[in-house]
Amino acid sequence: MSTASAKSVRILRFSIQYASVTLLYYDYALTWTREVQYVWLKKFTISTALYIACRYAMVANVIYTLALAEKLPTIR
Repeated sequence: MSTASAKSVRILRFSIQYASVTLLYYDYALTWTREVQYVWLKKFTISTALYIACRYAMVANVIYTLALAEKLPTIR
């Protein structure tokens, strides 16, 4: 793969990652009040734990983006 092609693939990957992060944060902003009302102010249950695990898996997405950007320290 040529360097121009590799650079294009890298730019495309970052564009997709940034777009997905933007959409997720937009969704968080739109639904925050309902989330507080229906999740955080209620009794903690198994479904609450599942909701938190699914909803906030965004941390993994951010870590993946940092890995693509080679901003994480390497482990040897």
